[in-house]
Amino acid sequence: MAVITFAKVWFLLTGFAQPVLLTRALGKANYGVYGAVLSAVSILNNVVVAGSIQAMSKSVTTYGAPAIRRGLVLHALLGAATSFGFAALSGPIGEGLLKDPGLPPLLRIASIVTGMYCVYAALVGSLNGTQRFVAQAALDIVFATLRTGLIVGLAWVGLGVRGAISGFAAASVAITVLALFVVAPTLRNPQRSTDAAVPHGAAFAKEYAGFFAPVLLYQLALNFVLQADVLVMQAVLTRAPGATLESVKELIGVYKSVQNFAFLPYQLLIAVTFVLFPVVSKAAAEGDVETTRTMLRGALRFAFVLLGVMLSVIAGVPDAVLRVVYRPEFLVGAGALRWLALGQGAFALAVIGLTVVLASKRVAAATLLMALMLALVFAGDLVALSVAGFGERALSAAAIGTTSGTVLGMLVVFAYVLRLYGSVVPWSTAARSTIAGSIAAVVAAMVPTSSKVTALGASAVAGFVFVVAIVLSGELSATERKNLMKRLSKRG
Repeated sequence: MAVITFAKVWFLLTGFAQPVLLTRALGKANYGVYGAVLSAVSILNNVVVAGSIQAMSKSVTTYGAPAIRRGLVLHALLGAATSFGFAALSGPIGEGLLKDPGLPPLLRIASIVTGMYCVYAALVGSLNGTQRFVAQAALDIVFATLRTGLIVGLAWVGLGVRGAISGFAAASVAITVLALFVVAPTLRNPQRSTDAAVPHGAAFAKEYAGFFAPVLLYQLALNFVLQADVLVMQAVLTRAPGATLESVKELIGVYKSVQNFAFLPYQLLIAVTFVLFPVVSKAAAEGDVETTRTMLRGALRFAFVLLGVMLSVIAGVPDAVLRVVYRPEFLVGAGALRWLALGQGAFALAVIGLTVVLASKRVAAATLLMALMLALVFAGDLVALSVAGFGERALSAAAIGTTSGTVLGMLVVFAYVLRLYGSVVPWSTAARSTIAGSIAAVVAAMVPTSSKVTALGASAVAGFVFVVAIVLSGELSATERKNLMKRLSKRG
């Protein structure tokens, strides 16, 4: 599993490098256009990837390698349908909803990515199902590197947003072809590794859809929560009095650059769900409520402390964080980053709770809860942006609207989980982390952030003060402190 972990870390690092380089290559306005296209296409891409990998892996685990060919046929058809469908809707989405006549051609290029992702994710799922983890990790690493290189490279040589989107499309085609070559030996010689016979035709499609379909609506709502604010922001601001399309693009560019940092709590804590889901699934199948309760409480306790460290930096000294990475013109988004980071932290906690709901075979309940959060986020964004109107204040308004929705949604999720399993939320840990984070933010705010060096110093101070405060609060037991010191001394 170490190689899979390394691949995911590399994927995150290369993905994070993109906005740092693209904001310099494209500027605020063009990066705003790129952000709008990426937000629209990411909703569909992420849904397809999450469902495809799980469905193909489970099918191969059940029936062995012979299931790969049948699964790939279904995913090729799905890829064609999603690609053509997205391209057909590019006009209504770009020119109609988002009021930018330059978006439809870019969305049509991006539709290539949606089709390729359907097939590529299925190929990765087949590698996962046949336990070819090194090959799976290698493809992820190659794709991450190729994607970032082509997106940034084509934008940097003067092709602008069209070059960046075309680079994304070219990378998706290249990695799909490469993945086919990797899986080809198994397709040519599909050795059956299980005793179960693979169903044919409609029977296989129906059973495969049973793996694939239930989580699609949940994943769709989840990814809309992550991307809704950018789309609502553009839709509202392009219709606001006094707004011009160019000025809206610049605001979207700033907000999208802020969003990249605000997503970090969710992106890092999602790893908790990879551990939590299989354990809770097994416990639920065995009727072991106590194990579920213990695992969820431990996961949330870990999440609250880890969130405290991250948010004490990102939300505590947002201007320092932005100054380290971006050009000065992006510092106007510091207020939005503070709010949005808190909102994404709440969203990460809610997803951990919903992972337990999903693992307990309550897919419909998890989907309804996520859909409720989406409605709250959409309503919060719409109201906040309508009140704020056009201008820089719209940046914080969108972040506040999103955060209001995710925090309320998190509380509803916690209420549902409490009803299922009793008192599992470590409120004392939440309180200590909040207090420690507040102290860290106040202390770090005293450090000047006028240069990149001092901004780094303020970020380091925030993290250090939080760790000291959380230890002094008594959150860590004597055994935990002893183990922590032992690990630190070994590293030293």
